[in-house]
Amino acid sequence: MGHVSIDLHLHSTMSDGTLSPHELVVEAADRGVSLLAITDHDTTAALPEAGEAARAAGVVLVPGVELDAESEDYDIHILGYFFNPRHPALEAALKELRETRERRNAAILARLESLGVGVDPERVKAIAGRGFPAGRPHIAAAMVEAGHVASRQQAFRRYLARGRTAFVARTRLGPDNACAVIRAAGGLAVLAHPAKMGLRRAAHQVAVSGVDGIEVFHCDHDEKDVADLLDFARERGLMITGGSDSHGPHSERPLAIGSVPVPDWVGEELMARAPEWWKAQL
Repeated sequence: MGHVSIDLHLHSTMSDGTLSPHELVVEAADRGVSLLAITDHDTTAALPEAGEAARAAGVVLVPGVELDAESEDYDIHILGYFFNPRHPALEAALKELRETRERRNAAILARLESLGVGVDPERVKAIAGRGFPAGRPHIAAAMVEAGHVASRQQAFRRYLARGRTAFVARTRLGPDNACAVIRAAGGLAVLAHPAKMGLRRAAHQVAVSGVDGIEVFHCDHDEKDVADLLDFARERGLMITGGSDSHGPHSERPLAIGSVPVPDWVGEELMARAPEWWKAQL
């Protein structure tokens, strides 16, 4: 592939990022990233616009998604790559995830109203913009605008975080189901930022979910995490990926696209597993 700069974990305004798909691709190209994936939460809506921008910018866009799954009492995120975004099983799963998110939003807003800190549902949708559906970060922003809290962090600490008065659990896919959906659509399933859950839990999830790979290089992984995860992946024959998890320059954690160094061999190994139908489009 020659020299590449790689970022396989990025978010656009189609979920909780602050750059549009087009802006994200242009920014990535400007920063020297030549192999990227937009992995929005529970949606592939960014792909058409991002695909056009990638062709214009001369960079390679891998089809990506991040499915929000849940196991026991902790969240698990499964990244998908190289899937067919129009596969019926994937489309049905994403539709159900969007609908459960919308039902959850309605329940959260009702709880906030009962607590005397209500916000306008239409304002929440406006804050979310094209990204759909809205989520807790958008509700938190509306709470700041309404003067109920001083910051989005305070909104979560007081009301929206797990265990707080306005928290509502959301029905999610199990990690094994998330992997199955990605595989059914011809894709590769990768366990996102495993150091966040610890190696013991990560090892359990790898065993029960049957992921194809793990995300080794990530903004929350220090040098020891990377070394441990590399050993872990190689012992089990897992694909290795990495990315910044950037949500754009105007997010609460404005990490730059391409800010996490990902070795070129990661991109080479990933591209070696790309399906022929996808390569034919390049």
